[in-house]
Amino acid sequence: MGKMSELDMYQSDIESLRDIEVKDYIIHKHQQVSEQPTPQDVVKSRNGFDYVDEGYMRFKLNQHYPIWSWEIIKYETLGDKAIVVHGRLKVMDEGVPRSFDSVAAHRIAVSRSGGGYVDLGNDMKAANSDAFKVAVNRLCNVADDVYRKQYLDKTLDEWQYDKIVEVMKNLKDDDQANVQAALESGKINKDNYDKVLSKLKGSK
Repeated sequence: MGKMSELDMYQSDIESLRDIEVKDYIIHKHQQVSEQPTPQDVVKSRNGFDYVDEGYMRFKLNQHYPIWSWEIIKYETLGDKAIVVHGRLKVMDEGVPRSFDSVAAHRIAVSRSGGGYVDLGNDMKAANSDAFKVAVNRLCNVADDVYRKQYLDKTLDEWQYDKIVEVMKNLKDDDQANVQAALESGKINKDNYDKVLSKLKGSK
């Protein structure tokens, strides 16, 4: 194979930069979705566990990941005890196709009189709904606060970081080194940014 021309190399560099930009945007987008508080009116509780309505999950999918599909891979019964659903969620995430497989089981309701199942169709729908909601949460970070998957990013924004660096330039060398170490270790974060900045300004 011949050497790449300057134009080919330039186009390759541009594509690499675009890939980096898309990746960074996706990371930022998912963090934003994760940190959005779930409205309390859609949060339900069952057997001590919180969950959200399927309609809310669909709404957030349409809002943040409008190109998506849900496919049932397999239904399976565990005797007469439960129905298990294996489903696959596919989304187009800023032009990047992504997918997640989830499995959920729902107990089969049996008539108290012993006359058979109460409504097997509803049991299948419930298992499907549970699998769908798990996939939406895991792949798209919707309702992370409810499902206890939320991680609040306390890392300083770029402008906050730059402001700390600007102010600490007026400090003694040893103090500058301490502040730099605190920045790199994450000890200075969004929670204490205002307090630290005020203290640094007072130490000039």
